[in-house]
Amino acid sequence: MLGFGLIAMLLVIGLPVALIAVLIWALTRRGNFSVPAPVPVHQNAASARTCSHCGVALQADWSHCPQCGAPV
Repeated sequence: MLGFGLIAMLLVIGLPVALIAVLIWALTRRGNFSVPAPVPVHQNAASARTCSHCGVALQADWSHCPQCGAPV
């Protein structure tokens, strides 16, 4: 009885995990699996400030960077 439970658990859990791993491996080998490029944020000239520490775009009324916390 214990053997049947182990086989059932492997089929229910292991088979989908193995299929997903093989699918990801196949897509990366073919070069069809890619991360999309980030969409650029359009800003006007008044809010074109960036953090000197991390380079994040800053609004005119911010006194600290929201990304790294550095004072502006």
